[in-house]
Amino acid sequence: MAERAQKIVKGGFRATMALIIAIIALIFSVISYQRTGGMIGVEDEIKALQNKTETLKNETIQQVEKLEEKTKKLKQETGEALEKLGKTLKLEEVRKKR
Repeated sequence: MAERAQKIVKGGFRATMALIIAIIALIFSVISYQRTGGMIGVEDEIKALQNKTETLKNETIQQVEKLEEKTKKLKQETGEALEKLGKTLKLEEVRKKR
């Protein structure tokens, strides 16, 4: 009664060939990725974008500072004009009362 059970392997050769072909395809894809730049190209692009962003930030800061200066100047000129107008109106009131 001691019969030996035979081991039945289904698709052994086909599965092995499929695995080998998949590994070869993976190797080709990795080589192709590295040839086209891979992560190195992405990192360079990120650094370039960071530099551009920093430049734009500095330019924006300069423009805002210029606008602040112009606004201060305009406020001062407006204040001076209102003072002159007030003095002129007071002088006219005094002349009318006489």
